Amino acid sequence: MDNVLIEASEEEKINTLYQLFKNDAGFLKRIDETMFEDTPLHLAASDGETCFAVEVMNLMPSFARKLNKDGLSPMHLALLKGHSELVLLLLRADRDLVRVKGRGGMTPLHYATQNGSIDLLADFLAACPKSIEDLTVQGETVLHIAVKNNMLEALEVLVGWLKRVCHEDAFSWRTDILNWRDKQGDTVLDIAAIQLLYEINARNSKGKTALGTLQHQTKMDTRVVRQMLRKTRVSKPSSPKNTKTLANYLRSKTTFDERVAVYITRQRMKIAEDLRNALLVVAGVIVAATFHAVFSPPGSFRQENGNPTIMIDGTYSPVTDASASGESPSNDAGKSVMDNGEFIIFSTFNTFVLCTVIGILGLLLSDGLFGVNMMLMLIYLLVCYAVSIFVISPKMNIAVTDLVLLSLFIVFLYTVLLIYSRGKRKLQQLNYNANKCPKEALADEVQESGARTASDESSAQNITSA
Repeated sequence: MDNVLIEASEEEKINTLYQLFKNDAGFLKRIDETMFEDTPLHLAASDGETCFAVEVMNLMPSFARKLNKDGLSPMHLALLKGHSELVLLLLRADRDLVRVKGRGGMTPLHYATQNGSIDLLADFLAACPKSIEDLTVQGETVLHIAVKNNMLEALEVLVGWLKRVCHEDAFSWRTDILNWRDKQGDTVLDIAAIQLLYEINARNSKGKTALGTLQHQTKMDTRVVRQMLRKTRVSKPSSPKNTKTLANYLRSKTTFDERVAVYITRQRMKIAEDLRNALLVVAGVIVAATFHAVFSPPGSFRQENGNPTIMIDGTYSPVTDASASGESPSNDAGKSVMDNGEFIIFSTFNTFVLCTVIGILGLLLSDGLFGVNMMLMLIYLLVCYAVSIFVISPKMNIAVTDLVLLSLFIVFLYTVLLIYSRGKRKLQQLNYNANKCPKEALADEVQESGARTASDESSAQNITSA
């Protein structure tokens, strides 16, 4: 790269860049064709020069995926140098930059976890969920890296995200990634257990372990020891702050409505579109059949004279009975001719089928205003069904029993919909907002001074000097 471009200020670099174009229009293309070369975008990322980086990205988008001689992409460099705003700008330009593998197969997601940059980690997961699948050359997942580097807050973010993410592969992620073994054959839990045993068995200058020291301190109240351990920084991860950031949300405990919304959403995402359409048709036919069965029960209805009616060509016709002529009108008019036991069996199974299919329809319908209106209409249909059952029941106690069962199901369905909608609103925080200003997406600690932490500087120096 031209030394004039390296030594110039950010504003001068843009002018110098176009001046170089006038002298040699193809110099950027030659840089792009060279393997493992520091590009102008690497220079901008290393120095945190946002405007110059955007200018270069507009001219050569391919530079964003190019590795330099240290095996680092521009996003790697910006992350290691603590330029979080520039990292978010690169992320907004291309979400898949999170999956670019650098030295040792480390992606920006791995480095964010290793350095404890939990806000960037949360943004990476929201922007590119499939980046959770990426492995290092040692076969390590991002959870392995969090545990090996004692980044407990980052581990909380990762586990909280795995619990909440709504993706077609979410079920497999939660089992496969947590149980994934690296090249040494260790899972995340294996590494955590080994580190815990190492800390417990660590000996002091007198050759005693923590447990042995505690056993010999007979005069010391164990409650004092517990209080001292609680105050230590390594005893437990710090609790999430009150600031409403995505990272703190992921670190918080999952609520019941979130778990319901996650389960329902994941089940819906597993259903293919063709299968969904076929199931909607079948469910609609079953709803029509079960609802129609109420208006045409086996044995038909009773007339005012006590005689039953049957449906012939779509109309109800009375069944005459010579012995019934001349009798006074019956109070059982419009009731089913079935006896109590038969009607209980018929109404119970018919109601069960109708309620089950309506629940399945609720799972198949899309979100949004259309889906909500359809579910409300199905609930109104259940109310009409309940009234019909009440009218045709041969006995009042049977009608009351059916009404109670239907009412319980309607209340249950409404409660599930309410819980699902509340949980769904909370889960919307996981949606990546590409239009959000990077400064608004930064956490408080990144906004305060934009300074690099000591760990970031040491990590960058270790990588570049290796």
